[in-house]
Amino acid sequence: MNKRLVKRSKPVAVAQPPRGRPADRPRPNRYHSFLKRLHAGGRSNMYGAIPYLMEAFALDRLEAFRIVCEWVDLQRSQSAPASGPSSPRR
Repeated sequence: MNKRLVKRSKPVAVAQPPRGRPADRPRPNRYHSFLKRLHAGGRSNMYGAIPYLMEAFALDRLEAFRIVCEWVDLQRSQSAPASGPSSPRR
C-alpha cells in the first residue's frame, strides 16, 4: 500500500485559555469601558450618564439605566473591603 493513500488522523487540539489575560478576570464589556472613561473624565455623575449611553450606543432609556446600575453595583462591589459589608454602628 502506498504511504500517500493512508490517511492519518490528526491529534485533537486541547483547548487552552487565551494568552496574555488572566483567566479569573472577565473582560469588561464595551458599555462598562465607556462608563469608566466617562467617570474618569468627570463630565457627569454616573446617573447622568444615561443620555450619554443612549446616544453613543443607540439604546433606549430603560436599557441604558440598567447598564448604568449594573456598572455602579460592580464598582461598589470592587471597592468593598475584603471582609465583606459591615453594618453601621450606632
